Amino acid sequence: MSDKNLLRILTLFDNSEEAEALINILRNAGQIIRDIRVEDEEDLQTALDENPIDILLSKKITPIYSAKQAVEFLRKTDRDLPLIVITDPGKPSEALDELQAGARDMVAIDQPELLRHIVDREISDLNIRRAYRRNEQMLLETEKRTRYLIDQSRDAIAYVHDGMHIYANSAYLKMFGYEDLEEIEGVPILDMVGTEDHPVLKDFLRKYAKGQNTEDTIEVEGKQVNGNSFNIFMEFSRASMEGESCSQIIIRDHSDSEELEKRLHSLSKQDLLTNLYNRTHFLEQINKLLSLSVEGKAHGVLMFISIDKFDTIRETVDISGADLLLADIAELLTSHIGNNCILARYEGPVFSLLLHNIDIDQAEEIANTLCLTVSEHTSDINGKIINPTASIGIMRINETISNSQECISRVEKGRRAAQQAGGNQYSIYNPAIAELAEKEQVNQWAFLIKEALKQNRFRLAFQPIVSLHGEPGAHYEVLVRMIDKNRKELQPAEFMSVANDANLTKYIDRWVIANVFKLLLEREKQGLSTRFFVKVSESSLIDPAFIPWLSERIQALQLATENLVFELDEDTALNHIKPAKQLIEGLQKLGCRTALHNFGVENNTLESLMQLKVNYIKLHYELIHNLAQSVENQEKVKVITNFTSEANILAIASFVEDANSLALLWQCRVDFIQGHFLQQPNSELNYSFDDAF
Repeated sequence: MSDKNLLRILTLFDNSEEAEALINILRNAGQIIRDIRVEDEEDLQTALDENPIDILLSKKITPIYSAKQAVEFLRKTDRDLPLIVITDPGKPSEALDELQAGARDMVAIDQPELLRHIVDREISDLNIRRAYRRNEQMLLETEKRTRYLIDQSRDAIAYVHDGMHIYANSAYLKMFGYEDLEEIEGVPILDMVGTEDHPVLKDFLRKYAKGQNTEDTIEVEGKQVNGNSFNIFMEFSRASMEGESCSQIIIRDHSDSEELEKRLHSLSKQDLLTNLYNRTHFLEQINKLLSLSVEGKAHGVLMFISIDKFDTIRETVDISGADLLLADIAELLTSHIGNNCILARYEGPVFSLLLHNIDIDQAEEIANTLCLTVSEHTSDINGKIINPTASIGIMRINETISNSQECISRVEKGRRAAQQAGGNQYSIYNPAIAELAEKEQVNQWAFLIKEALKQNRFRLAFQPIVSLHGEPGAHYEVLVRMIDKNRKELQPAEFMSVANDANLTKYIDRWVIANVFKLLLEREKQGLSTRFFVKVSESSLIDPAFIPWLSERIQALQLATENLVFELDEDTALNHIKPAKQLIEGLQKLGCRTALHNFGVENNTLESLMQLKVNYIKLHYELIHNLAQSVENQEKVKVITNFTSEANILAIASFVEDANSLALLWQCRVDFIQGHFLQQPNSELNYSFDDAF
């Protein structure tokens, strides 16, 4: 049993049955509880000394001890332990003295539902206070280590508050000709810069304080105490020193490698496909705006802009054509936004836009204009005319939001809402109504998916997986499409995330598997040996009934299971390592083969193969896309395939879109390839494996 989910309760009651009744109410609400009964201060002291406790439930008065005495004891011993006073029926307000003494709340014994909500609230508050203290301690330790590293650094580092130095390391002092820290404390940062660059630095600092800079570096002329000057880059970042907000400045002499450093710095922030900012730099900009918004110094709006039906477009123009479309849309968006904006490619067909110090009405106008602009634009992709549309999610950034991941989660929900409403529109994420709207939307989609399952309105699609080394045999990836009531075919991106939210993916998995079994039997009767690769969702992975269901089907149909390969997403498998191991072992006992797809981008990716004994790995899109242009990816693929070759694991490269990568993949010892270069997914098993490589 995990301590994380365990609620540890002290009860101070003269009637053990009353205490047990309250504990059972909490248990029936799903709480895992360990309770300890105490009767007096000695019991209370012993229990707190020997056990970690989360909350104390106390009757107002017992024959030996009272709630007020317990409150005073907790205050005297400086314990952060919430105490709830339990009063007699119909008398919840009789514990005012205990509340004034420090009790957290009071509730009558005949109000069990209210007690449950009070306990939930108090435990949540306690966890926040504990996390705050842990973080505060970690911050102190981190500051100590940081101070040591700063002092040892060869880079010149200083901390500045309101334009004045409050700390500098020895490299910084030496760079500007000072002997010790006392000489520079209180000295303006402007004194470190040549007179001609004073206006430049002042303007930079003013914009930096307001979060209006897109760059964190400035090039100026440094000036030593003796008057000597030299070129420097000043790199700014927000920091704190001894609890005081300030700016950290790192200064390096770039006289020998100025142009190279500029180029490297630029590339580190750039998305090479679109020439926009990349995801990493964009998240840094969000965090800067958040730092200012928490202090009430700035606010803004975040947008996610995605190309509608991008999967369908990619199937039409292939991956290289889809890249051309993304570059075209990036140029279009750039030409229609103002200077006070930061535009980036976040991932795939999703662009991100950060707008400083505008209100939601202005954001709506901008979003409406961008939707119209994209819908009126025509892209000529290798002779194929594409008329794209965009879905835009919008969210406010203000002092109520604490981290960038919360921003991303909210704006993505807004973007998804716009897309699911038909696309070519925007949607504002409003946390006050979003939860209800999401529930309604999930319920609506859940109904549509359930109807499609009942009416058999799904269909299979297949894409060949071909050996690079001439090995015989037909191999196909199995894909699924949903058919709506208008006979329109929906891609997985349009319904699978909602199906996951509604806990329906395991039923889609079973529909797919049942139909693959039928197809496998038909192929066997025709004397055709075909190996099918079938994805298993997270829902099926953690479903203890999945293997028994699968085993029963296989036995009933007497299937040749060596032609069944079940795929798990690597990241999902690592997040559920125990059930993933059990599932793989269960599948192998049934004679099936297993694979990990989206493989190779996790930090511990090779370690996963030591724990999850699979037969195949399918390399992640990020490793294969533009492989010919990325030496780094080529080396990563070689490391992976060297390992898999030794471990008798076959490696598959998906998303192969042109012949240029084939020689590289062969040199990298990849065993199989899959992608639009071979054949786009379709409903027929008609690829000629005899004519392959």
